Amino acid sequence: MIILPKRVKLIEKHFFEFSFDSENEEDPIPDFEIFKKLSSAEQYYLASIYNWDDGIIVLNWIIDSPKCDKGTATMIFWMAEPDYYFDFTEETLEEWALDVWKLLQKIIAKMNNNEFSSSKFGFNPTKNGYRTDWEAAKGIWELPAVLIKGTSGIKPIAIG
Repeated sequence: MIILPKRVKLIEKHFFEFSFDSENEEDPIPDFEIFKKLSSAEQYYLASIYNWDDGIIVLNWIIDSPKCDKGTATMIFWMAEPDYYFDFTEETLEEWALDVWKLLQKIIAKMNNNEFSSSKFGFNPTKNGYRTDWEAAKGIWELPAVLIKGTSGIKPIAIG
């Protein structure tokens, strides 16, 4: 899948480092209506370039989207550095880390319930430098096999 330059510019303009935009200080949340028009491949690309300093609102949009692919969800899961959260429950985690913890739990639940509509995009956590053999102290961190093994498939390519 190829993402054309016009779409790359749209994604980067509206969703990449949006909270850094000095013109948008009062309401740094991107336009959800523009997000809804992104294809599954464009969501994958967005997740791959996303600056987590912007918060996770857009990542939640991706995970909740009916267009979200298993590969995209797997990539977001590992980019969140889940090993930090493995020894925590919602009650024992510091406030600043709670949103990411909830995002990780949402991805696990959706994977377990087979809620992602497709699996055409590839993401292999170990090939991307993530260690997948962490021992989690809490039972809530029993990861579905797809998150550990990753997904096979294509990787959308952005031109421009």
